[in-house]
Amino acid sequence: MRRLLDSLRPIFTVRFLKFCVVGASGVLVNLGALWLLTQADVRASYASAWAIEISILSNFAINERWTFADRSQGSLLGRAVRFQLVSLVGGILQWLVFLASIVALLRLMHGPGAIEQYFAGEGPSFQHYVQRLVREPPDVGAGVYPAQLVGIAAATGWNFLANFYWTWRRGEAQG
Repeated sequence: MRRLLDSLRPIFTVRFLKFCVVGASGVLVNLGALWLLTQADVRASYASAWAIEISILSNFAINERWTFADRSQGSLLGRAVRFQLVSLVGGILQWLVFLASIVALLRLMHGPGAIEQYFAGEGPSFQHYVQRLVREPPDVGAGVYPAQLVGIAAATGWNFLANFYWTWRRGEAQG
């Protein structure tokens, strides 16, 4: 238990607050990109994935210059690749939570039968459910924005700790 608490200690710091400020700017970039892409008639599931990547690139640049500037040693490319990998895991987590959230919103907006109706078709298989969500996500209108925010919140803790301990780790050459 002590080891777990020690590993979480970096969360209760000014650095974490900086990371959250950068994350907040990333939320604006993310939601702005989501809006632009959905306005261009990109499917919500694809628009969400692209919005996540655009915000990842923005967040790396700001974190490199501000949040972790004192830990930026060694290879910039190495940190960028590690940040991308950490963010990929966080992005997948965010995207899965986004997809689950729009299904939950579908149920809240239209009742339990809406989910059954939405997934009706080729038979109940995991592959069918996933393909349907990705190719034809349920239309929850402006509900995509709170769903995206729930996904972002789910990924924040993972992203900070993984970046603190791996991307911008202290005390070793990062070449």
